[in-house]
Amino acid sequence: MKKLIIISSIFVLTITVQAQKLANLWYLPTLTDYQMESISQYNLLIIDPEILIKCSSALDEMMVNNANLKIFLYINPTEIFEPMWPDKPWGIKLLAELQTKKSWWFYQPNGEKLGAWTGMKTLDMRSDCPEIKGQKYWQWILAKYLELLKDKRISGCLVDNAWGDDRAGIKWLANYNGQKGLDLNGDKKADTNWREINLAWTKGFRSFFADLRKAKGDNFTIIANPGNLSYREVDGKQFENFPYQHHHLGGPDWEVNMMIAKKYKMAIINPDEKDFLLGAVTALMLDNAYLAIGHNRLYHDFYKLDLSKATSKTMEISKGIWSRKFKEGNIFIDTNKGNKAWVEYKDGTKREK
Repeated sequence: MKKLIIISSIFVLTITVQAQKLANLWYLPTLTDYQMESISQYNLLIIDPEILIKCSSALDEMMVNNANLKIFLYINPTEIFEPMWPDKPWGIKLLAELQTKKSWWFYQPNGEKLGAWTGMKTLDMRSDCPEIKGQKYWQWILAKYLELLKDKRISGCLVDNAWGDDRAGIKWLANYNGQKGLDLNGDKKADTNWREINLAWTKGFRSFFADLRKAKGDNFTIIANPGNLSYREVDGKQFENFPYQHHHLGGPDWEVNMMIAKKYKMAIINPDEKDFLLGAVTALMLDNAYLAIGHNRLYHDFYKLDLSKATSKTMEISKGIWSRKFKEGNIFIDTNKGNKAWVEYKDGTKREK
């Protein structure tokens, strides 16, 4: 009963939403004129670091096209491609430097580097990682990103792979995709002191966030991925592949995601293309949310639901069915039927995809 009460209380919202807010996660290192024209129509653009270096003038043009465009920087302190993509000069230079700092990488007992995602390898964000020239890894990588963040056009960032600070910690990483464990001390044996490792990793990431905030100030927006309750000091969360799975918290995933999103100043609801309408309707049930469809998507008018302003709070109108009223219609999500989402417009039409 306690869990149900907590989940049901998340929708006590004030009616302040102005309009649908759209975000674009542009993780490509290049940008053509056509792409620039298209994605400048979003409300929020999150860009790969290479765009700042290779396409700086394009950012100026986009801000002329859309004076209200917000631009955030994508930051991934945790992992790096090895080898690096040939069209990423900033990344190539970063990797070359890191390859001279062998004690900052995570290794398996067989000496191979550890990594979560295809083609990427993990760096040591722990607070007690080895120092090189008076710096821990998290301090070194933060300094690299702070150089980019001197650009006054950037008003926030999205920090990817902000693992730790939750029950899972980073223990899952050691055997992910058939890897053979984590060997921090080089004794060719898999480490087992996971409580100590998780605490050190979380402490390192907290220091990263604290120094980032100190450097950029309170008006700078810090978003983190994944969409859980870790690192409450950040401003918001990205809910990638929405709805982000939270089976261990109890309750339906959709409702748990909403509970978490409400606890932050900002949420990025980030479904795959096939779940577009679920993501769009969900974002409109929150006052603090942006909708971002997958990654690297050009702007399309069909992303807009054209509902104008909200005229009610989000409410559970019957068990597992949630709704909110807008000037031009009502939105619905039925969590009893696989999170089915739809829109009913005032003119009698209905949108189900």
